[in-house]
Amino acid sequence: MTSNNNSDDASVESSGPYDPCDIDEEVLEYIKANDPDWVALYVTFNGDANPNFRFDPLSIDWKRENSAISESRHIKFLEIRDLQQQTDEHYLYCERNKEDRVENAKAFYRSVAANRSLKYLAVEGNITFGLEMKDTVAILRPFVQSNSKLRSLQLGHFTMDARTAQTLASALSNCAGSLNSFGLKRCDGLTGRAMEKIINAMKVQTNIAELRLDEIDIDDDVGIVLGVALTTLSLKSLSIQGDYEMRFGSISEAGMEAICEGLSQNSTLETLDFRRFPIGVNGGLCLAAAISNNSALALKELDLTCAVHSAQYSPSPLGWAIFFDFLSNSPLQNLQLGGNNITDDVIPDMVECLNSMTSLTQLNLWKCSDVTTSGWSDFFRLLKNNKSLRKCQMYVNSMSNMSVAEAMSSALCDGTSVESIFSSNHTLSSIIPLLFIMDPGIKLLLKMNENDDKVEVARQKIIKYYFLEENNLHELGRMDLGLLPRVLGYVDKYEPTRLYELVRAIPSLIHSNEEVIGTKRKRKRRA
Repeated sequence: MTSNNNSDDASVESSGPYDPCDIDEEVLEYIKANDPDWVALYVTFNGDANPNFRFDPLSIDWKRENSAISESRHIKFLEIRDLQQQTDEHYLYCERNKEDRVENAKAFYRSVAANRSLKYLAVEGNITFGLEMKDTVAILRPFVQSNSKLRSLQLGHFTMDARTAQTLASALSNCAGSLNSFGLKRCDGLTGRAMEKIINAMKVQTNIAELRLDEIDIDDDVGIVLGVALTTLSLKSLSIQGDYEMRFGSISEAGMEAICEGLSQNSTLETLDFRRFPIGVNGGLCLAAAISNNSALALKELDLTCAVHSAQYSPSPLGWAIFFDFLSNSPLQNLQLGGNNITDDVIPDMVECLNSMTSLTQLNLWKCSDVTTSGWSDFFRLLKNNKSLRKCQMYVNSMSNMSVAEAMSSALCDGTSVESIFSSNHTLSSIIPLLFIMDPGIKLLLKMNENDDKVEVARQKIIKYYFLEENNLHELGRMDLGLLPRVLGYVDKYEPTRLYELVRAIPSLIHSNEEVIGTKRKRKRRA
């Protein structure tokens, strides 16, 4: 739950931490036990999560207390899930009071439907015995159609039958127009025909820019409909995620090919998320090829965490080489490839691809367990030439070896020569988790790289790491180009020095936006 202090509804004047409506004492105690401010209200059975405060939301008489929800202007986010208590004792109670609980659940949803302040609504099925999602959707349809503030509607854990699909499509096609995100999660029985009804409804409401289909089995027909949707809708975000343990969600080969075909003709999608959704080796190659073949694609974020492998098959080094060759020069800004059985042999092709992606600023390589310390050393060594990557997330990887830290340090500042420092990596500024924080030198280099002026970063590294610390060379860093010939002439009278090597090799380092130093000074004449 979150605070209502930053509410964007100027008309709401909070008279205190609680909603001004009349609230049943038990509801009030529930709110107190979770959070005093309830812009976000999570209605869920929390007996198992909090044994000291066992709460069953359907024990409240919502016919009498409906105003706590319906008239509230504070609640912006409402998530309803797990209302069916799991204990055996409560199961028997529900059986004995089945009809009353169903009617009470309907009363609760009617109070939700009457609310006009909600912006985000998430509902999971199995609300109680006898109340199915088709009944819930029917109750909520007026809410979806008339709430002009609703931004996001997410429905999950139910079976999609013909009636539910029709009711849902009707609600979406006639919604108030503010809705920009719609999602289904763990929806059994989703057919191509049902998906087509939903997509046709989304064509009417052009504001819907985000579609989520998480933990769902996508067959050939559903995949074909989604492929067409990518060419007819102006989607900016498509999420097809699996669950954490990867037990829910699958896709047929033909379904994946259809989605990739649609992607190859898409010009609006910016985010594509297949996190923990097993698209397999062929699916990964097909996806990368679609990205490569579409010059109009605007894709910025691609999440393939634990997606490009299966329990039986993982990409071979050759397969990865083809995959990264397809992704080379792509417009991606954020790429997530963790948990995909990347090996040491894959590192050179991967980094070559990363170095070619001039827009890429974020990379996630979480839990690449098959990469050894030798592989990570190669990774950082090759990353020296990268000019765009700023943030790299590398949780659960074998990088504690000193050789990895040395490779990292060398990539950020190769002190072999002035030229090598100048051509080092001046962009990477964040490594999470920062296992190298014990090394103050690496920490300082990453801090230096935060500066957007990369010429200045190179200048500071040269001054800091190439010359002796006791030499004060900051005046050199501020020197104007007009003084350069005089400096060279003076230094050249003596044997070559590091200063001479610096200004001769990289004269572009000697510049300043400040007032020229020394040009107006006059020498004192000797008597």
